[in-house]
Amino acid sequence: MAVHIDVYHDLICPWCRIGKRNLDTAIAAWTGEAPTVAYHPYVLNPDAPDEPMSIAEFFRTRKGIADPQPMLDRVVQAGANVGLQFNFDRALIVPTQTAHRLVLLTPPEGQPSLIDALHRAHFEEGGNLADIDQLAAIAAGVGLNAEEVRAALQSGQGAIELHGALRASQQMVQGGVPFFVFDQRFAVSGAQPVEMLVEGLAQASTARIEC
Repeated sequence: MAVHIDVYHDLICPWCRIGKRNLDTAIAAWTGEAPTVAYHPYVLNPDAPDEPMSIAEFFRTRKGIADPQPMLDRVVQAGANVGLQFNFDRALIVPTQTAHRLVLLTPPEGQPSLIDALHRAHFEEGGNLADIDQLAAIAAGVGLNAEEVRAALQSGQGAIELHGALRASQQMVQGGVPFFVFDQRFAVSGAQPVEMLVEGLAQASTARIEC
C-alpha cells in the first residue's frame, strides 16, 4: 500500500507554493510506490482585509514590519531556486476561504493542478483569489465548468465542510504551514528541501514494513 501524505497549506502562502513544488519533485524522484496526497486548508491571515491589499502594505500595516522587502526578496530567490516566479509587486492579500472552498469542491485528482493554477494567478498575475468570477475562470483553465463553479461558490456550497476542515487543521498543524504528515506517523513543517521529503517517504515506508 502506498504511503499517504497530508499537506496543510494556505493558497497565498509563498512557502506553501515552494513546499508543493518540492513535494512534487520528491514524489517524482521516489522509487517506491507512488504516494497518495491529500490537501487540507489552513488560513494564515484570518485578519486579511475584505478589499485587496498589496503584500507590502499588509505587512507594514497589519504585521508591523516596516520594511518587508528583504523578506520578500528571500522568497523570490528561494522560488527561483526551484523554478518558480513570484511577482510580489502584483500579489494581493485577500481572504482565502472562498478559494479553499473551490479546492474542496474539486475532485481529489484535479486538486493539484488547480492549486498550481491558483498559485500562478496569485503570485505571478495579480489575481484576486477572493473574487468568484476570477476563481471560475481559473477553474475553467484546468478543465472545470466555470458556470458550475460560479454557482457553487455563490451559493455557499462547501462552507460547512470548510469550517470543519479549518478547525481540524488548526488542531493538527504545529509550527506553521506548509505542514506535511506522512502516514500519520511523521510530520515536518515548512518548505522542506526535496531530500527531506524523500526521507519522510522512506521513513514512512520503512515503518510500514516493520509493523
